Amino acid sequence: MGRFKESLRRLGTDFSRRVLRRPPPEVGQSALADMRRFVPAGVRPLILDVGANTGQSVKRFRRAFPASIIHSFEPSQRIFDQLKTKLTEYDDAFAWNCALGASVGKQTFLENVHSDMSSFLELSQTGWGKIVKESTVEVTTVDQFLADHQLGRVDILKSDTQGYDFEVIKGAEQTMRRNGVGLLYFEFIFSEMYKNLPRFDEVFRHLTDRNFLLVSIYEMRHQNNVASWADALFVNREYAKNAGPRAVK
Repeated sequence: MGRFKESLRRLGTDFSRRVLRRPPPEVGQSALADMRRFVPAGVRPLILDVGANTGQSVKRFRRAFPASIIHSFEPSQRIFDQLKTKLTEYDDAFAWNCALGASVGKQTFLENVHSDMSSFLELSQTGWGKIVKESTVEVTTVDQFLADHQLGRVDILKSDTQGYDFEVIKGAEQTMRRNGVGLLYFEFIFSEMYKNLPRFDEVFRHLTDRNFLLVSIYEMRHQNNVASWADALFVNREYAKNAGPRAVK
């Protein structure tokens, strides 16, 4: 959604400002700074940017991790064309015209008049916009994508898929079971923005059962005076142990 993309923009600006400070910011103030605490120095981090839209997050990730390799996924053909053009500015940044989910196949994608509200899920009470197109799109999984491209691990798995993030997480089951996902950064929706959204406790338990720890929750937004959505960062226990002594500078 637009506010999540704006949040990423602010995170990038916030990160650029904070890296010039001493001492480093406390944990929980900047998601990008917190990611840098865990990604080992000297590593070229592999980032999966799921639900990339037009590529708003790529610039922020590349600023924080200049040597990163980024794979961005966007199922809408119209938005993908914009993403692909944007990524020509960057080396080792790749665009894929497909979705990631819990299983490989095809699924109906509901394209909203606001592209950052498009989802596989139907709008509900607190959602906005309207569906202007229904498209059948290809869906793969994190596990399958890594196998197809002979990639052994993911340093950062970022998901912004409008309520579909838990399905993306489920599709990384085998990779997570072998501690192959280092950091997981995703948007969680608390409100009734879409139909059939998972509960936070369900997602939290799923991740803790797979060796993840919650780092922090960022940018809590509200609708009608109650929590509506926020961004969450989790780290794999083994990844946290093996992280180098990198400091946020």
